[in-house]
Amino acid sequence: MTKASRKVEQYSSDEDSTDGSGDEFPIASDENDEQQQGEVSSADSVGSGDESVDSEDPADAEEERRKEIREQLANVPFHKLIQIKQQLGAEKFNKAIGKKDKTRTKVKVRQALRRQLNSNGGVKINEESPSDSDSESDESAPETISNKKSSGMRNVRDQGNDLHRDSKKMPSMMSSKRPVSRFRQVVDMPNPRSRDPRFDSLSGHLNEDLFEKSYEFLEKQQQEEMDELRKQAGKLKNKNPEEARRIQKALGSMQSQAAAKQQRKRMQELKRTHRKMETEAVKQGKNPYFLGRRDLKDLEVAQKFNKLKDSSKLDRFLEKRRKRNATKDHRRMPYQRRDE
Repeated sequence: MTKASRKVEQYSSDEDSTDGSGDEFPIASDENDEQQQGEVSSADSVGSGDESVDSEDPADAEEERRKEIREQLANVPFHKLIQIKQQLGAEKFNKAIGKKDKTRTKVKVRQALRRQLNSNGGVKINEESPSDSDSESDESAPETISNKKSSGMRNVRDQGNDLHRDSKKMPSMMSSKRPVSRFRQVVDMPNPRSRDPRFDSLSGHLNEDLFEKSYEFLEKQQQEEMDELRKQAGKLKNKNPEEARRIQKALGSMQSQAAAKQQRKRMQELKRTHRKMETEAVKQGKNPYFLGRRDLKDLEVAQKFNKLKDSSKLDRFLEKRRKRNATKDHRRMPYQRRDE
């Protein structure tokens, strides 16, 4: 065992011996004993009326002794300090180096809290005995209070933050009770929300046939506007090419919209015709057949071919389609490499 460890062990043994005698601090050394005895003898020789020479304060001697131990332990390796602490015990080691006991500080805080609770709420709380407080460590269980949820405890909590916890091992808690506001809403009303009447069920179901019949005049106006734009584009083609291009762009947009509208009309007409045929078939006892998207497309192509055949434009249409398909095939075909 090193010199520092022997010093700590000697100090701890002196502490144990003084605890039984009732003295608060141990005597520093034998030299202090001899000095105090000499001072007492000299005081006796002078007379009972003379005051004795002031001896060294025991608290200062205690602090000097602890300081000397700390200086000796400052140069000791860490693993040696752990060995010394294990041999002597944590309590004796901490007492020798002058480390403060956190447990006693916590006990004092709890005792002050109990006194405050007793004075505020008038709640009687069991005081802990000194032996119980000394044996309580840093990782002890929450304090034992006869009535934790008493009115006095709640009064103290309300004075500080709403978020609290009874122990460091317990989760933070917050009371769910809130005072009722004087201006409260008794009946909950639904929040107002904006709605689009075009997509709201309250506006009813859209009848496309009725809609087309009601706004059929718009198609005539749109056709007149398209004719007017064509005339303006022809007049401004040489005078103002920029304005002519803008008019042609607007005209193309209107033409595409009109073509899409005509396409929708043809599809609706096909559906209407097929629905009538299936209604007659069901009346005859047959099962109904519902058209799919591909079936509608085939019916549309067949109807288009029939119209072209009647107007003797089918051959020209097929020739254009062959040229277009040939151009696509030629574009996809790889080119022949040149011989190196």
